Amino acid sequence: MAADFSKLQNIYWFIRYQRRKNLKRKYYRQAADEKKRLIDSGVDKEELRLFCRALARKHCEISEKRLQDYLEAK
Repeated sequence: MAADFSKLQNIYWFIRYQRRKNLKRKYYRQAADEKKRLIDSGVDKEELRLFCRALARKHCEISEKRLQDYLEAK
């Protein structure tokens, strides 16, 4: 089952580029709601955690590698 993470990717884009803290908190709340929805729909929690970590730190190669290694081992 391939999950649709496009909404979550969009939210994390806004989090990374938002400078106003009150709006950033708003997007973090939206991301938490979206993560809860994905988990309830049956997405693997560890995969979601690693994916969000890679989104939050877009240029961190280690985060992306850990996600890739997890998906390959699965």
